Amino acid sequence: MSKLLPFRIHFEDPEIAPLDLDARDANDARQLAATRRGVPAAAIRKVKIIREQANG
Repeated sequence: MSKLLPFRIHFEDPEIAPLDLDARDANDARQLAATRRGVPAAAIRKVKIIREQANG
């Protein structure tokens, strides 16, 4: 079973807030985000893996 990764999804429409979710890969994240926001997958501008930031 694949490990889930944290993704942040950005949409073309600036009125739609970015969405953070966990998915197996970028394609799964794109489809899940489109379904949750009720938009076509083409409305997604960017899919990025969220990286941890080290303090100090």
